[in-house]
Amino acid sequence: MWIKISNRIFESADFKSLNYLYQILSWSPAGSFPRYSIAVDTEGVGNSTNFKQLLTIESDLKEFLDLEYADFVNSSAYNSDETYTISNTNKKKNFNIEEAILFFNQPVSIVLENNKNDSQFIEAIIKNFGNKNGKNLAQQHLDCGWLQFENAGGCSNIPNFLESVLKRFTKIAEKNKRPLSTYFRGLIILDSDRDFKAQPCKHSSLTSKLTKLGIKEYHILKKRAMENYLPKEVFIDIQQQLANNKNAVEIKEWLDVFLTFSDEQLDYVNIATGFPPKSKKYDNNGKRVPVENEILTLFNMKITDSNFEKIDLGFKFQGVSHNNNLKTDSSFKNEFPNLFRKSKVTQQSLNVRDGENELTEILQKITNLL
Repeated sequence: MWIKISNRIFESADFKSLNYLYQILSWSPAGSFPRYSIAVDTEGVGNSTNFKQLLTIESDLKEFLDLEYADFVNSSAYNSDETYTISNTNKKKNFNIEEAILFFNQPVSIVLENNKNDSQFIEAIIKNFGNKNGKNLAQQHLDCGWLQFENAGGCSNIPNFLESVLKRFTKIAEKNKRPLSTYFRGLIILDSDRDFKAQPCKHSSLTSKLTKLGIKEYHILKKRAMENYLPKEVFIDIQQQLANNKNAVEIKEWLDVFLTFSDEQLDYVNIATGFPPKSKKYDNNGKRVPVENEILTLFNMKITDSNFEKIDLGFKFQGVSHNNNLKTDSSFKNEFPNLFRKSKVTQQSLNVRDGENELTEILQKITNLL
């Protein structure tokens, strides 16, 4: 990410703040590349007292900044309205020094409903789609702590979580007459929870609240949930692992049906708990409660079909041990995300399961924040 520091900042800022800002923007751990690229026109600031004082700390500063500025002039960021500028002008993508120190020193946050379980899906996207010209920018940011996962504590709690995160910017927002959302640096990623493609959005209330907060950086998955992006090859591997396991009848029967599904059926099946509802599937008389016709049509099933009953149990997966026995001391929520680390999870297999370049789109949204 390019950060342009205006000439006026060198003329008007106190040195301590300017030096601290420069250290924030230029520092990186040993062995990694810098987090930011800095654009300074040294011809315009070379005679300023602040610049001369910076030179006493870093003697090669001018040579470094001149090389950076040459790259900046030849980059798409040079004439872009999306390039951040540190100046005394209060407008979009412009921060004064005080704001810049707070904003650029914070990590970029990927806000998830449950970061412990959902983060491995995002990590798989970064690992398999992030390499560009021999460098994985998002992975580097993740390794350096500049990109982090946040646990919102459930979908309905996301607005409360954001209000809590942004509270630290209250005074500076008031001082600069900006909305708090100006200082949000992150992306919210949500399961759609849809049971079929034409089902209306289930998050209209949440998105309305986000709009009121001024938050635009969110992505609602096109498929039902993150689990629905796991490549089919991983399920086939589990099926083969359990082929001779007499204690895995229920899971093997689930897999036998699941692996016959079409792409669209794979997109919307609730892998964890089967057909809706998630609980109280049977009435007091032991009769299966009704399921929407659109769902039954999608899966070409009736609630009395044996295949319906098998899928309706959900994928009771708690992991497989080294001797191909089913684990019984864990849970689906803890074990299923680990499947995104399997060797069969590759860019190609993820692309096939994705089918709409959505994972590339998610990575780009993350990269745009870095």
